[in-house]
Formats: sequence, C-alpha cells, structure tokens
Amino acid sequence: MRFDLHGYNLDNLIKKLYLKKVTLYNVTKYSNEHLTFEIDDKDEKKVRRYIANFKVKSTLRKIKLIPKFIATNVGILIGVFLGIIFAIFVSNYTWQIRIYGTIELSEADIIQVLKDNGISTGKINLTSSEDIESILLNNYDRIAQVSVIKQGTAIIINLSEKLVYVETEYEPIVAKFNGIITDINIITGTSNVKIGDYVNVGDQLVLPFNINSNGEKVSVEPLAEIKGQIFIINKTELKRTEYVLQRTGKSIVTYKYKLFDLNLFSGKSKNSFALFETVSYNENVSRLIPLSRDVIVYYELAPVEILHDFDAEKDDLIEKSRTGAYDLLPAYTRMIDEQTSVSVLDDTMYATTIITIEGIIND
Repeated sequence: MRFDLHGYNLDNLIKKLYLKKVTLYNVTKYSNEHLTFEIDDKDEKKVRRYIANFKVKSTLRKIKLIPKFIATNVGILIGVFLGIIFAIFVSNYTWQIRIYGTIELSEADIIQVLKDNGISTGKINLTSSEDIESILLNNYDRIAQVSVIKQGTAIIINLSEKLVYVETEYEPIVAKFNGIITDINIITGTSNVKIGDYVNVGDQLVLPFNINSNGEKVSVEPLAEIKGQIFIINKTELKRTEYVLQRTGKSIVTYKYKLFDLNLFSGKSKNSFALFETVSYNENVSRLIPLSRDVIVYYELAPVEILHDFDAEKDDLIEKSRTGAYDLLPAYTRMIDEQTSVSVLDDTMYATTIITIEGIIND
C-alpha cells in the first residue's frame, strides 16, 4: 500500500510512525511538504489514524503492488527459475555408469563397448534399459545374466558371469633326496615307483592323476608319503698345487676430508695395482672441530703357489667333508650309517662322506 502526502510537519509524522514500529518502504521526499512511502497492508489502519491526527492535507492512493518479496528479490527468483530449468535439463544426462558383479570381465572394456553403442557419461542417453542389456549380452558370451536400472543420472549395471571350468594342471611329487624306496603311502595320485627302486633327486615319485572306472585319467593334486633309505652325500677336494692371492707389502693410501657431513677435498693417489684389495675406515683429524677423513688403503696382491701335503692335511679334508654332510641332514630322521672315503686322482685328493638315514624322500 502506498501513500502520497502533502502538508506540514511530515518529518514528525515519519518519526512518529517509526516509534510506533510501522515499517516504511521506499520513502521518497520530494520537498518539505511532499513525500511518498509504502507500508505493509497490516499497518493500514494505524497509518490512517496518525495521518488524521496530524491534520495534513493529503491524497491517499491505495495500490496493490507486486508482493514485496518478489519486488526486492527479482534476481534470486530468476536464478531459482533458471536453476530449475537447468536441473530438468541435466537430469536427462547420464553422469555415472556403475558396474557390479564383474570377476574376469574388465569394467573399462564394458564402458568402451557401451560408448561404441552411443552410451556414455556426459551426454543424453535415450537407450532403454532393455536395449542396454541386449547390447551387453550380444557382446559378451561370458555374461550369464544382466540387469540395467536407470536411477537419476546414473546407469546401474548388475551382472553375473558364467562359470568357466579350467582344468588345473598339478605338478608330480618328486624325490628331494637320493635313496632306496622302502614304503609307499599314496592318498591321491598314481605311483611312478615301487618298493626297492633307487631314485635320484628330481625323479618323479607320484604322478598327478587317478584312473577312474572307465580307464580315464582324472587330474588330481598328488598327496603321498614316500619313505626310504636316504643317502646324504658330500664331497670335498684338495689340489696338491694351489694358487692364492697374498699381499706383496705395497700399498697406496687416499684421503677424503669432511667437515660434519660436508665433503671438503680429497688427497688422491693413482692406483696402479693390477690386483688389489681395499680397506677403509674413518678417523678424526682434530679434537677442536668436527673435521674427519675417510682413509682408503689399496693393498697390492700377487698369486702365490702353495704345495699341499696330502698326508698332513688328510684329516682336515675328512672333517670338512663330514661337517658338510651333516649340514645337509633333514630334520626328524633316524641315522643308519656313516662312511667317509678318501681317494687321490690327477694330483687331487677327494674326501666323500655318505650318511645313510631313514626318512621321507619326498619332503
């Protein structure tokens, strides 16, 4: 409601209305004797009473205006309207494609197949759910069932793949030691040896299949326990003439100086040795400052001929052979026998230790 007033003491009238908590809108003062303002419809009676009390000449014009909210929030309303239009527009687009149930199939590959058929994110997809299901079934023999649901801006695909039987190839059980078979206990699989057979490391003991009533081979994982006398063999040798590298007594020293962890400089010497070994260490240079240096020493080496005395070193060679054999023994076995023999061939002495035990050959 709008008032257009002419008269005197209009400022006092405005103050009076403010004091009475009348909300005025768009107050426009043209002169000391002329102003206009707008009010809420609920304050009409109150304003009329105060206009009469002030005894002013006035012309009253009641106008039904656009609601205040609309008049003062045109921009917001336009934005809301455009937002609704935009929401309706984009709701026809597909922004997500979610795939569930894949095992062997690639989700990326399915997405590409859909894209090749005009179904992708970021565009309007008018293809029905039934047609999408047909596209997937026609492109993948591995899909047993598929259901497609359009939910908002997302396409949700649930599928199940066909079970594909792949025959597993099992490995045979092989001998882990050299020995003679004394007992065979097979749970699954087919024996490839019999009691009394001598087997070497790597020989196949149990084959990975069973024979059914029709005489056909059925692939199985072989399980068995094959016992026997196991021979643990260790052989060592000693050549009468041996060449070893020894230091000649000549050496070259280089230095790398450091302050804290900062490399300062190096005192390098040219290493001209054909054969050498190095020894390095760090040492402090000063007790007052954290100055240190890395010392690298190059020792010259030269081959030296050594002649071994077989009689004097025979016992050491035998002990070395026995120690090596015992290091090869498996756990949870029972020893039966131990023998060590010594022989000399072509200026080389050999010591061979054979330990006989009872145990599981395939473990």
